[in-house]
Amino acid sequence: VMSILLVCSSTISAQADSFRLACPLNEAIVVPPSPNAVHYDPPDLCVTLMSKPDTLVKAVSNARVTNTETDDEGKQGVVIYSKIAGKDYYFWYTGLTRLLVRKNDVVKAGQGIGIINPGEKIEMLMYQFETPVDPSRYLDCKNVLKSD
Repeated sequence: VMSILLVCSSTISAQADSFRLACPLNEAIVVPPSPNAVHYDPPDLCVTLMSKPDTLVKAVSNARVTNTETDDEGKQGVVIYSKIAGKDYYFWYTGLTRLLVRKNDVVKAGQGIGIINPGEKIEMLMYQFETPVDPSRYLDCKNVLKSD
């Protein structure tokens, strides 16, 4: 069950890493959290993306699929693992309509891992091993994502 990954904490390690990740959607737009959304203290490090014309969700790096799951609403989730700059990273995508990968598949950066309906949203979380990391600091989405 992916519920362990739902817990986002505020522990952000000082990041000296200087790598870039492929954008999971072409023409990605960051969707700000709803003002009515439940906020945890500390805030979540989830990035919500959408693209009106795109339906293909892509791997952000060369990786191996470690888990897939269907939630109660029928949406698909996938976790991929990648070793980047000698560190272990996990990327968890949720909100997919259909998966194109299975557990233990090896994917390349930019390779399709799932499908969404046009205009739907995906959420992506990033972990350095078990520590949540802000993915917006690394995603190469044509300057759509800016970190403070």
